[in-house]
Amino acid sequence: MKQFNLKLIAMAVVGGLLFTSCGNSSNPDNNGHHEHQEGMDHDHSTHQHGESTERNVTSNNGEQKGDLIPVLEKYFSMNAHLVSDDASSAAKSSEKMVTALKAFKGTGFTADEQTEVNEILESAIENAEHIAENAGEISHQREHLVALSTDMKDLIAIVGTSQKLYEDFCPMANNNEGAMWISNKEEIHNPYMGSKMPKCGKVNRVIE
Repeated sequence: MKQFNLKLIAMAVVGGLLFTSCGNSSNPDNNGHHEHQEGMDHDHSTHQHGESTERNVTSNNGEQKGDLIPVLEKYFSMNAHLVSDDASSAAKSSEKMVTALKAFKGTGFTADEQTEVNEILESAIENAEHIAENAGEISHQREHLVALSTDMKDLIAIVGTSQKLYEDFCPMANNNEGAMWISNKEEIHNPYMGSKMPKCGKVNRVIE
């Protein structure tokens, strides 16, 4: 019986260590994961916050069909501000990202690719606008970053990129459901967890 109890205790200790991984914090409450308080004036009728749009997007095998650098520069800038918990600057970068997304023009798309790109751009603009309009609500910004990052991943898959990029993943983001983001640096700088756990996460894959 004592041996059985010792095994139970050992399992509990191991489970606790696993739970406190990714920044050595077991507290899921952070700047990016607060539930919205009732009475906030955001329109929730047509958008599911934090939910990524599932698309069947395949890579174009390295062929470039447009220049995403202006869009990605604003996206990376916005993420950097979220890493440092600067919601106001993140909003300004996202506003510039909206302009870059609206100005984007690709070439050489098939009819199906063009339809997909149009859909992704529409979604990305909507999510970036929400981030730009909520300079005082960093948790709301981070909710829209989940979907916006998926938009960027899908857009890169179709358009291609001249940059070496990294698809990063944080298991504690998005209310512990996990979320990805795109980075131009191999080192982890987590925009979802911010200054509380900036190094939480891993590189899922390299995009080049």
